Amino acid sequence: MHAIAVSKSLWWYTARAGGLTAWWLVALTVFWGLMLSTRVTRGKPTPAWLLDLHRFMGGLAVIFTVVHIAGLMGDKWIKLQVADLAIPMHAKFKPGALAWGVIAVYLMVAIELTSLFMKHLPRKLWRAIHSTAFALFLMTTVHAFAAGSENKNVAVQWTALSFAAIFTFLMVYRAFLPSRFRLLNGQFPDAPALG
Repeated sequence: MHAIAVSKSLWWYTARAGGLTAWWLVALTVFWGLMLSTRVTRGKPTPAWLLDLHRFMGGLAVIFTVVHIAGLMGDKWIKLQVADLAIPMHAKFKPGALAWGVIAVYLMVAIELTSLFMKHLPRKLWRAIHSTAFALFLMTTVHAFAAGSENKNVAVQWTALSFAAIFTFLMVYRAFLPSRFRLLNGQFPDAPALG
């Protein structure tokens, strides 16, 4: 029986692919949330569909973040330990850049957990925590460029510029949108359960 040859860089490729995919999903999740809360799409697609997709992409962002972290843990060249990925500024390898990622993971976990239990939490608490998604998007972008090996890739640079333009447009639109056009009291319509 012959063993399948696997690249020594498999874990590194896994970390890179997982990290970029998680970053894209965080961005798309934030964009969908902003489209939902501002009703920028004017009913097409429906708010229920936007909410369902928003939740789905948020869940995928968590999964690909776990893939990213697993890839970093498995990589033998970078040699990160659990503490390096759990404590900001602990890593010897690019400590500041990794700190952005560590803090972003904590924000992501807080956002996802409170979203899962939002019906059991005070609305103001949920909204305050959920609003940190804007910071999460910015932190993941800083982390991607400060720590990532793809920051010189032109496609990644254009993606970041596109994300920045979309984010800026949606935030400006939200800031100047009269409150009567926003979802009433921040209430989202019920969406079908995932799965």
